[in-house]
Amino acid sequence: MLLTNGGDDALRVFFDTFVESGSSILICEPTFPMYRYYATGTLVQKEEVRKILKAATHTAVVMDEAYAEFSGFSVVRWINEFPQLFVARTFSKVAGLAALRLGAVIACDESLALVRRAMPPFPVNLAALVATEAALNDGLTRLKYVLQVQLLGAWFARELGKIGVKTYPSAGNFLLANFGPSGPGLFQKLEKQGILLRERSKDIGPGFVRISIGTSSEMKRLLNTIRKEWKAQD
Repeated sequence: MLLTNGGDDALRVFFDTFVESGSSILICEPTFPMYRYYATGTLVQKEEVRKILKAATHTAVVMDEAYAEFSGFSVVRWINEFPQLFVARTFSKVAGLAALRLGAVIACDESLALVRRAMPPFPVNLAALVATEAALNDGLTRLKYVLQVQLLGAWFARELGKIGVKTYPSAGNFLLANFGPSGPGLFQKLEKQGILLRERSKDIGPGFVRISIGTSSEMKRLLNTIRKEWKAQD
């Protein structure tokens, strides 16, 4: 395992190692914004990943597993079976250490030797290492958090559906929702009340927004505010 300065850096290192200047990159939306700087991606099922690995034997295959704990799917155990497989992880999500910037690249020893060449000599700070050790030793808290996100996310999606807002399946700690043409106006009203959502109107279409799953009280406040403002717009 190669530790990196956050999950973003765990992705960046592959492009510095394998992608030549002038290469074409295909981006599938919606996805992680950093892929616009690096490459593309979305959730892929286990059978599809294995099919890719068997076909692309001389190509670096990178799995971004930032949300692996939420999706319940990981290919880390395959690294010895497929030497071209790299797995990028981060401690920003389930461990809640985003500001401390610690990520990791997991692969077989021979493959890690390639990407180490693109790494700076001192990418990781001591505070991140100490916090990560504490987080790894508290598996129960991380498990409770994942379960809370899954339950709240499912409940919130159902409640949005009752007022006609379409949501999409998620394997992370957030939901993608479509509020339609009146969505941007709603998001501005929410922002004035101190509720910030990640609008994706420019990337996907008017009214699309990413909603992070917070605490139960936060999600109830958000839902009540949406209902109030949504009804006022009608």
